[in-house]
Amino acid sequence: MIKNIVMLFFLILGAQIMQANTLSHLTINNIKIPVISEQSSVIPTGHVEVIFIGGGNMFNPPKKPLARVASAVLNRGTKTLGNVKFAELLESKALDLDIGVGQATLTFTLDFLKEYEDFAYTQLENLIKDPNLTKSTLQDVQKKLHAALMSKSSDFDYQATLLLQKGIFAKTPLAYPALGNTTQEIDSVSLSDIRNYLDKTLTLENMVIVIGGDLDIKNSLAKLQKVFSHLPQGKKVSIPQYKIKTIAMKTAKKDTQQAYIYFASPLNIQSIKDDGYKAQVAGFILGSSGFGSRLMEEIRVKRGLAYSAYMRPNITRTSTYFAGYMQTALDKQDEAIALTQQILKDFVAKGVTQKELDSAKQFILGNKPLQEETLGQRLNAKFMNYYNGLPLDYREEFLQKVASLDLETLNEFIRTHAEIANLSFAVITK
Repeated sequence: MIKNIVMLFFLILGAQIMQANTLSHLTINNIKIPVISEQSSVIPTGHVEVIFIGGGNMFNPPKKPLARVASAVLNRGTKTLGNVKFAELLESKALDLDIGVGQATLTFTLDFLKEYEDFAYTQLENLIKDPNLTKSTLQDVQKKLHAALMSKSSDFDYQATLLLQKGIFAKTPLAYPALGNTTQEIDSVSLSDIRNYLDKTLTLENMVIVIGGDLDIKNSLAKLQKVFSHLPQGKKVSIPQYKIKTIAMKTAKKDTQQAYIYFASPLNIQSIKDDGYKAQVAGFILGSSGFGSRLMEEIRVKRGLAYSAYMRPNITRTSTYFAGYMQTALDKQDEAIALTQQILKDFVAKGVTQKELDSAKQFILGNKPLQEETLGQRLNAKFMNYYNGLPLDYREEFLQKVASLDLETLNEFIRTHAEIANLSFAVITK
């Protein structure tokens, strides 16, 4: 009876959701803008993300956290209204407009009630045309970022991550932290830098629109077409790919009561579509599944060396590698590091068992759909598929591949990627 009710619920919900699993386009000034969409009448709201590829931290100039500073300034309203009045205007219509920056992208995210759709698009247009580029705004933003950076000095997880990134991505943009290294670097970003950044970043050639909710998608896109018609064409950005380096252990001494151990290893796969799912399953068994994973069982359960031990594959268009971390007592750090190295060597040499594979399959096949329950989760998953060169509906193909993955194929994949045992460590200790 309960099963029938649940099935009926999903049938009704499915009738209220229309997913577009193929990429569409919106033409603005003869430029085709990729569009990812999903119509959902579950609640009367709209969600729009305007993503500019090439506006992320990896495109910062040397020793300038430009993307982070610029996005913070964009979050301070328009020059005409100022920060407070612009925020009050948005709040009066329950409108949320947030600008965020990632590794490769600058994103304007808009959430609104259906009845205020036109108002939402107007405010988005006002912000893009008239950002609050004033000296006082920039100085205020820089002060807040100073505080954020200074707070990182006692965040030893951040410090260990940074130490590792600077080693494995040495002499690449990925080695540079989003907040910069010093307050002086934050202060080096000028209004002129931000203007040039916006002129270069906010272009049609590098725009992707993600839209969903209780909207007439075609009509909404026609409205957005007018909003962005003033943007320049720009030059399409090429996304570089970086391989990590294997480095000698890096250690930094801090006033800490425990050791923070972060580590990474290469993952040299040629195709995310063909090999990514195998790496995900291998990573689940090795270290991303929590209790039951190789690392957790050997390091915590059997030996009590750390409260937790974690390792997972990082698989994107920009870089592919395994990364992990653990915290342990100061006098146990050498033992924990040596054990981690041995676990990885054994993993590559011996592979996994049928029991481990079956358990991994059961969890992944059951959990993957739960990661895309909400509209925002589904749209984000589709964008990441697009960014990584995968079909928008790759989830279904991923689940089918995981379900049919056999032990011999997985262990052959692990054996042929012995590089995952070539660990690099960064340790914050006393």
